[in-house]
Amino acid sequence: MRREILPRARLRAAPRAGLHAAPGAGLYAACLGIVLAASPLWSQDVATLPEVVVTATRVDTGIAEAPSSVTVVSQSQIEQSGATDVGQLLNGQPDVVVNDYGTRGSVQTVSIRGSTSDQAVVLLDGVRLNSSRDGSVNLSSIPLEAVDHIEIVRGVDSSLYGSGAIGGVINIITRTAEKPSASVSLTNGSFLPHAASMVAPDLSLSPVAANPLDLVDSQNVSVSLAGKLGPLGVVGGGSFLRAANGYTWDDAIGIDGWRRRTNADTLSGSGYVGLTASVLGGDLSAKGIYDSSDTGAPGSLTFVSDSARQTDSSLSGSLSWKTDRFLTDALSLDVKGFYRADTLGYTDPSFPPPSLHQTQTASLDVTQRLSISDAVAMVYGGSGSYDYAQSTNFTSVKDRLDLAGFLSLPFSPLPALTFTPTARYDYYSDFPGSLSYSLGAVLRLSEQSSVRASAGSAYRVPTMNELYWSDPYDIGNPGLRPETSYNGEIGWILDTRRVSVNASVFVRLMLDEISAIWPYDPASGLFMPVNISQSLLPGVEIEGTIALTDQLALQANYTFLYSYLLQYAGQTFSLSNDLRVPFVPVHNLSAGISYTGRGISVSADIQYVSQKYTDFANTPSLALPGYLLVNAGLTFSMGSHLVLALSAKNLLDAVYYTQAGYPMPPFSVETGVTAKL
Repeated sequence: MRREILPRARLRAAPRAGLHAAPGAGLYAACLGIVLAASPLWSQDVATLPEVVVTATRVDTGIAEAPSSVTVVSQSQIEQSGATDVGQLLNGQPDVVVNDYGTRGSVQTVSIRGSTSDQAVVLLDGVRLNSSRDGSVNLSSIPLEAVDHIEIVRGVDSSLYGSGAIGGVINIITRTAEKPSASVSLTNGSFLPHAASMVAPDLSLSPVAANPLDLVDSQNVSVSLAGKLGPLGVVGGGSFLRAANGYTWDDAIGIDGWRRRTNADTLSGSGYVGLTASVLGGDLSAKGIYDSSDTGAPGSLTFVSDSARQTDSSLSGSLSWKTDRFLTDALSLDVKGFYRADTLGYTDPSFPPPSLHQTQTASLDVTQRLSISDAVAMVYGGSGSYDYAQSTNFTSVKDRLDLAGFLSLPFSPLPALTFTPTARYDYYSDFPGSLSYSLGAVLRLSEQSSVRASAGSAYRVPTMNELYWSDPYDIGNPGLRPETSYNGEIGWILDTRRVSVNASVFVRLMLDEISAIWPYDPASGLFMPVNISQSLLPGVEIEGTIALTDQLALQANYTFLYSYLLQYAGQTFSLSNDLRVPFVPVHNLSAGISYTGRGISVSADIQYVSQKYTDFANTPSLALPGYLLVNAGLTFSMGSHLVLALSAKNLLDAVYYTQAGYPMPPFSVETGVTAKL
């Protein structure tokens, strides 16, 4: 099988690697205990103004009124995070795991509450990015400098967003021109030089001396602009990244020595532009993003290539108009049109011929709210999307049309109680129609606190890759059935001036799940996806923030997800068999502390991810052991126009691997300077 990034293709068994287990769970538990113990202390403080989100209900809703578990990554959090891409920003958010398919600049996909990457919907300004060809979204194709904030909704949401919204929905909101600004940033990434061995495709070793150029391993230049041209708001910018990704790490079991990553370099560039204006009593917005990259593809530890290359490019554009008053005060309207074209190419002389995959997507989405009274409203709308895919691994051009309509009826029988029943029907040109539904309830306990409960169904239509893929090793399965999910959740939120806590208990039942690891098919002699898996995923998640002072804050979140495999390859298992779902960790914790003073900001954070099995038999020798990461950052403002930044990643120099078997970078340092004009 070729090693290009084609999510849900057959995964090779993960390597047995010398990962360092993490002993730091107690530290996380202590941080979480501080959050919970301190909650009563500030419970009488002045309530904060609730953040307004749109993703949970499709209309403006306060977080405390949302029937789902919601996290918002604000603009200030983005600036203080030290993240260099969207994937780094999302990784460590409650019950969110980012899957890296290589080093910096490579493909990144996202998992929510133990989902696969194509069971999580990613939106850009409310418009779906997941394509019908591969089902997932490459987060690396979204320039971080274009992002204003991110809304994360956890739990099934197909009743609003259709296929794939099983684990949750991530809505990336881009910037608008609120005030004139301009900035230029330059960052440099460094690894510590160390003598090592290079591993050839035949797994032979050759020694290499320490390379001083590791101190200037990567550079990124970005430009960001915002301003007004008369009544027109304008934002724009771009970035360029060069990275050798030639780090060394102590591969204690793989080769029993220091090893250098080779053929992992990347060159990438992106640009974005946005225009906004007030038109006909509403906000008209036009935005465009372009991204392109050329990356070495060295594969996992057991699949080394010194000449494979992968190229990715994407171009997207959107046009939207939104008003809070459409004809009457009782009506609002939100209309979005979208177009995206993606190209992925892969070349490896060891596995000819080269492959090329092209996808085009056009969509139209309409949402309207009708306020019937103070206690009753209707939120309804529809969408249409058309996907067109060409691939050297398809025997012919494939396309898919999806037409959908949804209706939500939030009503409040009591001033403090709101019910939200929602239903959506999707018509597909190549699959039978699907009805999904949900019922949410929110009870306001006070101005600062509320409890919520929800239940519903979700589904995922097979991707074109799963249906039609063909190569010398793998073949798609046109007989696949859609995945089905049933979900229930109970949660509580407290939001005061000093303390914020959001906790949930949830369970998800998966039926007809399509195997992430394509099993061997004796009839064809190839590996093929099938509907063979059923699973139960109960879990608990909690996130909290304490503002100890106006400058000092603590943050922590923890997810316990104890998945059960119920069926696989015709075998039925009970809870007593105690088999975990592959690639779903039981524990996912993160905690951080930040200080923001006059002209200086300091932060430190830790993340722990527990062991993940890589096969359905839960073979211990194939498991990816857990790891603990420690990071720190410092920013210093020299006046109002110059900011210096220093960040250290993986301070403990932990050796760890992604679920795709890619070794991740050891200790590294990034320095940066930003000039604000």
